[in-house]
Amino acid sequence: MSLRKTLRSRFKGDKSEEKNASKGSRDRSFSDSSGKDELFEIVDSEKEDEKLLDGSHHASADNSVQHFEDRLVFEQQLTQLQEQLVGVMIENQNLQTELNQFKESSLLDKLKQELEYEKKKCVHLETKCKSLLKKKKKRKSNTPDSDSGHDKPKSSDSGSVTTEDAVEDETDAAPIDKKPVDVSKQSIFDRVWEAIMRVVYEFLDDFTEAPDNEQNEEQEADALSPTKLKDNIKRFGAACKPYVNTVKGFYHLVTWKSPPYTLIVFIVYMYSVYMGWFLPVVLFCFSFRLFISYLRYRGWNINFNFFDPGEEQKDADDNKDLKVSAKFSLVLLVARKAQNILGSFADSLEKIKNLLTWRQPSATKEIFFKLICASIFSVIFPANYLFYIAGLYFGIKLFIIDYLFLRFPRLKQKYDSTHKIWLSLPTDAEFEKQQLKSEIDKYILPKRDNSAEQETDGIFGLSSEDRTFCELFSLPLEECPLSDWRGGRRCTLINRDKSLPSAFKNGKLFLTRSFLCFEKTKSPSPTNIVIPLSDITKLEKAKPYSWMPGGGMAIEIAVQGSDKTTIFGAILNRDEVFESIIKAGKSAGLQWASHSDYSYIDTT
Repeated sequence: MSLRKTLRSRFKGDKSEEKNASKGSRDRSFSDSSGKDELFEIVDSEKEDEKLLDGSHHASADNSVQHFEDRLVFEQQLTQLQEQLVGVMIENQNLQTELNQFKESSLLDKLKQELEYEKKKCVHLETKCKSLLKKKKKRKSNTPDSDSGHDKPKSSDSGSVTTEDAVEDETDAAPIDKKPVDVSKQSIFDRVWEAIMRVVYEFLDDFTEAPDNEQNEEQEADALSPTKLKDNIKRFGAACKPYVNTVKGFYHLVTWKSPPYTLIVFIVYMYSVYMGWFLPVVLFCFSFRLFISYLRYRGWNINFNFFDPGEEQKDADDNKDLKVSAKFSLVLLVARKAQNILGSFADSLEKIKNLLTWRQPSATKEIFFKLICASIFSVIFPANYLFYIAGLYFGIKLFIIDYLFLRFPRLKQKYDSTHKIWLSLPTDAEFEKQQLKSEIDKYILPKRDNSAEQETDGIFGLSSEDRTFCELFSLPLEECPLSDWRGGRRCTLINRDKSLPSAFKNGKLFLTRSFLCFEKTKSPSPTNIVIPLSDITKLEKAKPYSWMPGGGMAIEIAVQGSDKTTIFGAILNRDEVFESIIKAGKSAGLQWASHSDYSYIDTT
């Protein structure tokens, strides 16, 4: 502040000297515009610098403390923003459900209006019918011969029947206001006939189709709520617990967790199968288990179960309210479990489908042969004998053979045919990879004798980039890029059939011993192209567009079985790339490499 004042005073002093040159020296005081006097100060420059340095040190310390405080504030704000983001996501889902409900309510309003209109029509028709019935009653009361038959409809001169008479005939056939009939005057035959017809009409009403509005009516879905999600998860776990315990108990029984109990069950099972009592024993076990459940329902404390999983650790229930981050993590956990369970279930279904559709011929042949043998034996031998043999085999395999396979994994890998068949079955993705690999193997060029040792050494010394390249194009490890093509050559795939903005796809070009590969994306995609060198019929330098300068920096490739050529443009050092491809074709002994022209052509 003192330095600023001195500068101000100096500037003001210079101005005043210009105005009053005759009045003063530099040490005089001059008055400012506000009327306050300020004096000149002689400032020592060294002391002023020391003060500035001390102020800078204090300022740096204050800045570090302020930076730490700001960091804490930013972290708190970040957590708050994260919680707000999760809340906004949940609120967005709720708003979406409300919007769907609003749309459904608008449809319901239209339906209500239509129903009201139909009700008014029905009321109007009922009033008309009642008025016509009253007129008919008056006519009957006026006619002397009311008991003699039904009145014939009156016709006009033209022979047409009036509307009132037609309605009267309809009311005679099916009167709306039915009078109570005296049951005592009816015969037994009439009563039985009415009861039969009533049952028939009720049965026919059951086959009437429901209206479209009732069929399309759906229950309103609940909004997304973490608390309700947690409750439903608990309910699902509690509902599945008896079934899971039964499966665990059966697994413990088969794996001989309790040898005495398992031995007793095995002896009873084998004896019942041997004597032909297996079905009565199973039905008796179910009846006995229901009787135990009835006793527990009546208050008896009986804890008996054929498949007891043993003691289980009970998880402590968290009754506290979850925070927003915990709710979000709960949703992610449920989604991950559902993803993994659905993935494993889908893999199992795909394996069964591939087994039945002969996509794994060796496994399907084995199953097919066993089914043929079983069908032949079922024709020759009686059913009781077959069930007897199957029951004994099932008991021995379940209680003895499977236990040995579980206890000794090497024995299972060597002799368990069912396990081998299941592991050999491919999923749909694995089957597609196998098909692609078998197709690619057809185009792999034979190895040269002088380069065999180099290739075998190269397989063991492959880098991670080469392995990812082979996985990307589903190529064997022997088909890694050549030494001059590591990293690829940048180029552009040109499609002249499309418009100019969409005709270019940038990527990289790779050359292997048997293939020319174009990489558009780093993930498996149809845009990635694999051209076998053995399928190439012509390789030429090209100029795809006439407005391009020079030779065009492009090469054109014609492939066998395709009328359309493939053009790769914007290649730096195009001549070097072209000669490298020609050299690879000549080393493989391909005809197109020896007949290729080194001069470029204008393909426009």
